[in-house]
Amino acid sequence: MRFQPAAVHQCEIVKDIVLEEHDRTLQQLEAIWDELGLLDDQRRDRREAFHTHILNLCQRILDDEKALRARINSRIVANTQNIIKLSEELCVTPEEEVDGLPLLDLDALLQERIDKLEQIKEERLENLKELQEKDEGLCELLCETPYYIPPNFVPTLEDISNVEKHIKAMEKEKEEREKTFATLKAGLLDFLQELEQSPEDSFLQQILCSDEDEDVPLGKADLQQLRTVHSDLEFKVRENEAKSLELRETIKHLWDLLQIPVEDQEAFLATAHKHTPSSIAKLQEELRRLKVLREQNLSLFIEKLQEELTEWWEKCCVGELDREAFTSSHPGADEETLDVYENEVKKWKKFHQDNIGILEMVNQFMNLYVQMWELEEKAKDPSRLFNTRGGALLQEEKAKKKVRNELPRVETRLIELGKEWEEREGKPFCIYGIPLEEHIKALWEKHEARKEQEKNKKQNEKGNLDSKQRMYKGTTPAKTPVMSRKRMLVAEDPVSTKRPKHVNQLHISPTKLQTISPVKAMQTPRTRPLAERNHQAPEVIIAKPMVPFKPIEELQSTITYDTFEEKLRSSSEYLNSTMLEPRISENRK
Repeated sequence: MRFQPAAVHQCEIVKDIVLEEHDRTLQQLEAIWDELGLLDDQRRDRREAFHTHILNLCQRILDDEKALRARINSRIVANTQNIIKLSEELCVTPEEEVDGLPLLDLDALLQERIDKLEQIKEERLENLKELQEKDEGLCELLCETPYYIPPNFVPTLEDISNVEKHIKAMEKEKEEREKTFATLKAGLLDFLQELEQSPEDSFLQQILCSDEDEDVPLGKADLQQLRTVHSDLEFKVRENEAKSLELRETIKHLWDLLQIPVEDQEAFLATAHKHTPSSIAKLQEELRRLKVLREQNLSLFIEKLQEELTEWWEKCCVGELDREAFTSSHPGADEETLDVYENEVKKWKKFHQDNIGILEMVNQFMNLYVQMWELEEKAKDPSRLFNTRGGALLQEEKAKKKVRNELPRVETRLIELGKEWEEREGKPFCIYGIPLEEHIKALWEKHEARKEQEKNKKQNEKGNLDSKQRMYKGTTPAKTPVMSRKRMLVAEDPVSTKRPKHVNQLHISPTKLQTISPVKAMQTPRTRPLAERNHQAPEVIIAKPMVPFKPIEELQSTITYDTFEEKLRSSSEYLNSTMLEPRISENRK
């Protein structure tokens, strides 16, 4: 072992002091022994005893220091083990060892580390104790199991975090359950008031009498029991409400049939405006009174029910056979017939309510179909071409376009709804006794037959017109003076822009002007020379204002709108370029 210079110097000083003290002590002993007159042997023995005491003292001092070193070493080892154990318990990484430190410094350092770890342990245990007390209180209130940590277990930071999370979850659960409890309690109070009754059992009394500051039972079983009571009372309330509404509907129906004044109706309803048992009792009493009046007016009731039933039959598209079958099987005017009619009205009301979607789609389809027919009929009127005020033709084209776009879409959707209804009910949906798809198919077949009939009619009329034209061409026309003939031709041709002055004073119908346009085909043919025609006896025609327009009324018996339309189709200027029929047929394909 090497000593530091300072330590060596200190040892020399101690050594000198010890030797000096040793010599002085021996001198004093020798003086005492001289006085005592001890012999040499005695003095030798005492000197040996003195040296032995000194050696023993040094040895004892040495042993003490060795013992101290041993204790320090033992404490260092123990502290090191404690540090490792505490670090494992606290789940922390132990600090690195420091080499080259004296034993005392190392012992002090390890002790400091132990004190620090034990402080952390104590803080964690204290924190865990507080959290567990809070968690246990919440769980006891909610009837839940606390977060478990074994006793005498040093919690880790994760354990502390888990307990805190569990407490937060319990607090949130408590808040939700308190809201649920408050809602159920308020509902129970309303239901009991609506049912006009007081709480019957002790549990319900405890719930309703509890204050907000008290710890109310918030366990799952308690809330479930509370929900059960709430559900039972709500069922009774809803049952009373349904019963009340049914009574009100029946009473309103009887009031209407008996023609009770509205003032009397409102006065009675003001006394029974709720759905409480007392209001239901009043409604039942009123219903009994009205039934007595109904028995006294059975024929009037049945007649009005028949009218109402007819309206619902129309809304539900009921066929005539079903209507006749029902009316023929109930011809009487007794109480039984009245009940049968009431049930039949309720039946078709419910049918209309359950199938409102498909019935509305049927009405939409039929409205578009009828609108299509009306537009086709309107297109046959030639006078509409001259009635352009207010944009009538533009409005007509817009209506045609709307029908062309909407009718196929509505038809497709209606057929889809019909198939869904058939799959659900197990039978086809009927319109006036005919299955939906068959009814739609029959409508289009009727439409196609009508178009085919009109087409054949036009062809027949065109053939008749051609035969008449050939007949006119085969006759020899009479000779006419040139000036008179020109004047007549000007009057006959309504398209010509050269009109005599007196024509402006005439009131000519645009329809007549439109129907006379094919007369151009019946003008005198220019196959014979003019000189040859002039040799014939001329016919004198007086050009009076109304004379040239007399043949118009005569031609209307043979020149119809069909021939006029045929003329328009053959002309280069096709006025009605957006016809409805081809587009509808194309969309249906």
